[in-house]
Amino acid sequence: MNYLKDKLGIVGLIRSWIGRSVSILTTMVLLGCASQDGVTQKPKSNAPTSVGGIQTMPQSALGGYLAGNHARRIFDPEAAAEFFNRTVRSDPDNPELLHQLLVAQVALGNLEEALDVARHLKDRSGPEPLALLVLAAGKVKTNSFSEAGQILEAFPETRFYPFIKSLLSAWTTAGEGNLALALDTLNFLNSSPNFAPTHDYHAALISNLLGKEKQATSFFTKALSNTRQPSLRSLLAAGAFYELHSDAEVARQLYKSFPKTGSEDMVLQHALSRLESGRLGKELVITASQGFAEALFEISASLFRERAYEPALIYCQTALFLHPDLDAARVQLADIYVAIGNHSLAVSTFQTIPTTSPYSWSARIRMANSLEETGRTKEARSELRKLATIELGRIEPLLALADILRRREQYNDAIAVYDEAISRIDPIETRHWSIFYARGISLERSNDWERAEIDFLQALRLQPDQPLVLNYLGYSWVEQGTKLVEAKSMIQRAVEQRPNDGYIVDSLGWVLYRLEEFEAALVHLERAVELRPDDPVINDHYGDALWAIGRHSEAKFQWLRALSLDPEKNLKESVQKKLKRPNPKKPLNTTSNS
Repeated sequence: MNYLKDKLGIVGLIRSWIGRSVSILTTMVLLGCASQDGVTQKPKSNAPTSVGGIQTMPQSALGGYLAGNHARRIFDPEAAAEFFNRTVRSDPDNPELLHQLLVAQVALGNLEEALDVARHLKDRSGPEPLALLVLAAGKVKTNSFSEAGQILEAFPETRFYPFIKSLLSAWTTAGEGNLALALDTLNFLNSSPNFAPTHDYHAALISNLLGKEKQATSFFTKALSNTRQPSLRSLLAAGAFYELHSDAEVARQLYKSFPKTGSEDMVLQHALSRLESGRLGKELVITASQGFAEALFEISASLFRERAYEPALIYCQTALFLHPDLDAARVQLADIYVAIGNHSLAVSTFQTIPTTSPYSWSARIRMANSLEETGRTKEARSELRKLATIELGRIEPLLALADILRRREQYNDAIAVYDEAISRIDPIETRHWSIFYARGISLERSNDWERAEIDFLQALRLQPDQPLVLNYLGYSWVEQGTKLVEAKSMIQRAVEQRPNDGYIVDSLGWVLYRLEEFEAALVHLERAVELRPDDPVINDHYGDALWAIGRHSEAKFQWLRALSLDPEKNLKESVQKKLKRPNPKKPLNTTSNS
């Protein structure tokens, strides 16, 4: 049932990007936006025009501005750029309009056009941060590092802008060949412990770029050791450095040290396979311009982790402007499109990643998911099947395919693919709990409870306190009317970990109701309704608890509320019957919500 899918849904199998910098980078990069393409032609008519499904009057500045802002809110940079471009024509010196156009053009990746807008905006509004960033990137693109550094000097001295300026200015100084000044500039990052790993990583890259091997070794060592989990980028950079400086065994051990999960593992496996074949790696950064792009990419990655998608998009596009072959940034660009729901753009972006790239494997898996989201189901499944035959020891394509089938409610087919994936695992490790959980869901939905229960218990053996599994298994027992005391204990453990998850809180209230602890049940069910007010099953449960303690009018109100929320057929019929019944002497034995 849809309720159970929402309530007990599986977590993603691929981890998000591991990074060095913490979330405070989010605050420091909401820079501003604007752009202008220099075209001054007037529209041919005054008829309403539609861009991206948004209609406006072409000659209405206010209409274009409002439509452009709406396009930004729904993450449609193409429509936003079109609307703001039209609006700027009617008021070409308006800093706010220029700012908005700049945002849209950079988000689209139109950096050449954005440069014109940034120049125009800077002349009219002074040191606007995004305009400065774009102008500095333009100078870096032409190796005019001194001029780029001068532009960055105009960055604000408030909030976190000094950290951005320090990181980017270090690279412009490195571009001028001044190692001592570059490291001194970068040292400002050490004023906050949160940025120390970023400092060490970029200090290593700069030292290596300018020929200081021993200094680079020292900084790489610090970058890898002074953090709980080094980032993939720092591992790859350090590994390539050691490979190229006659210490391939150190590189091999570095690649093997990274957790074996998801897309990052496949990138490192690519490095290991290459190393085993006798082919040495390549430096991640071989020019100061690429180093500047690496810094922009790192900022973008931090923003992306914090779900600040528009600024993440802006920094990512600027990085790619300087380093078009930065495949890690291209993958992230596609991931941003996925996050904002533009799967068509995600597919086209994934397709630009060369098959020879270490990122190709994971990109093709993610592309298949986006193909599925755009309705290209056959292509998605074909791509995943193809990948599954290329690397017989890998399970990621099979898991992606099984997840698609499960979401499509093709449970028997999903089970078969999960079986195939599990048969490839040797040995089974803690990280594999989610696979048994996913297969257990499919088995439960296909009414094979005996096997489903075995899988849920196996998932708990691998991850004993996993709240999703505790809740799913516990709630399933409650619905079956079995092992209620054990179910209560399991669900309580889940609630302790996720006290604000309305579905799990509802499970606790429901098991208490089934144990006839009505007053206690009411407390949790009321809380669940507060957390998930638009869920029909939770409202139904709350109504049952109210009825059980004699608050009949309130109970009927909650049942009517449940009916208004488009419940599934079985629940709808159950609620309608309860509304017609006279006051019962005993608590109602309600129907299952699964």
